[in-house]
Amino acid sequence: MIEGIVHAAYRATMGAVARGTGLAARLPGAPATWQAWRGRLGPLEPGTLAMLRSGTALWLHAASVGELTAARPLLGRLRERYPGRLCMVSTLTESGLALARSLPEAHLALLFPLDAPRIVRRLLGQLRLEAFLFTETEIWPTFLCELARAHVPAIMVSGRVSARSAARARWLRPLYRRALAGVTCCMQTPEDAARIVALGADPRHVQVAGSLKFDAAPGEPPPAVRRLAEALQAAALRLVVAGSTHAGEDEIVLAAFARVARAHPDVVLLLAPRHPERFATVAALIEAHGLPLLRYSALLAADTPAALAGGTVVLLDAVGPLASCYGLATAAFVGGSLVPAGGHNLLEPARAGRPVLFGPHTEHGRDVAERLVAGGGGVRVGSAELLAVALDHLLAEPQRAAEMGRRARALVESGQGALERHLKIIAARLGSAHFARDASA
Repeated sequence: MIEGIVHAAYRATMGAVARGTGLAARLPGAPATWQAWRGRLGPLEPGTLAMLRSGTALWLHAASVGELTAARPLLGRLRERYPGRLCMVSTLTESGLALARSLPEAHLALLFPLDAPRIVRRLLGQLRLEAFLFTETEIWPTFLCELARAHVPAIMVSGRVSARSAARARWLRPLYRRALAGVTCCMQTPEDAARIVALGADPRHVQVAGSLKFDAAPGEPPPAVRRLAEALQAAALRLVVAGSTHAGEDEIVLAAFARVARAHPDVVLLLAPRHPERFATVAALIEAHGLPLLRYSALLAADTPAALAGGTVVLLDAVGPLASCYGLATAAFVGGSLVPAGGHNLLEPARAGRPVLFGPHTEHGRDVAERLVAGGGGVRVGSAELLAVALDHLLAEPQRAAEMGRRARALVESGQGALERHLKIIAARLGSAHFARDASA
């Protein structure tokens, strides 16, 4: 009875979101713009609908750019093994959708529907879905329950549940138990596996497969990143990258950089805000600190390398190139960690063989953060002063920075193999012996 009441309350809440009430803007997953609202509420475009009706589909859902980038190798392997299926991708954000539309591995891309009964049923009724895969924490109860009703396999890939999320979700355990009843859960760590079981997943369907982020491929640097590399080399400059920063962190990073630049006049900062809507605000912050500003979009539009000087801040006002930029750095700071946002992908700079700096808030990647510190590949900092001190040491001791980078890369290499483990579990769930043999080859 309690389970039914909880589920009914959730459905009513999401129905209110779908109708555009004031509650919408305060709920996780609510669209941020009118375009996103339209994409997650409205009917499919005629061309998309015609493609979906042309054959069976495999659907991969990732929240945004980072999760989709990590899942891209999995998407490519699934498309190779299932050449007769449509591979569709969905995200929650417009920046993620732009990336999804650029992927050659995806036949089509769309925004994930709001988790309201009518919207979900209308969408699922328009396609022939063979399997649904979703990344990390993207548990949408109505959608998963409707998939179970339609006997469509659902598989959680690279799944994670932080201790904080688990504690907050306990009162919704009846809802999660119902949503996760038939889901195959491929979790990142034993702790994540224990937490998803505590939330209601069937332990018989839960396995530890690791994080797909360990196996993510860096890809070819875009032309603007190559121009930045040429400009740095021409002026004999070194680069510090601050990636995926949030409001409240940019000020800390800029204060630390201003201090470091006084001691190391050959240093340039690349600052990459997490959310595109903040680009203009961060540009104003850079100018308010009296620092020279160069926009990445200017490099993108140029045919030749820009002239760079020490002390310049390059604002990464584009989505997608951050991973490539880490490869140019002497040291990297990963944002969402000096403010309580849970932290972002520490493995991207580590994969590039760079020392990784981050703040105290790393709930989304606690295991990786602890292993980086223990293995000598990362440093945890808690203030602008400590960030400046850490950067100063790394810039003053290039051999130490290089050794930390090697240790960081070794951590990434030690965690690889998650992709193959995921493929085997997916093959077993979908019941294809031939695919299972290919995945183990």
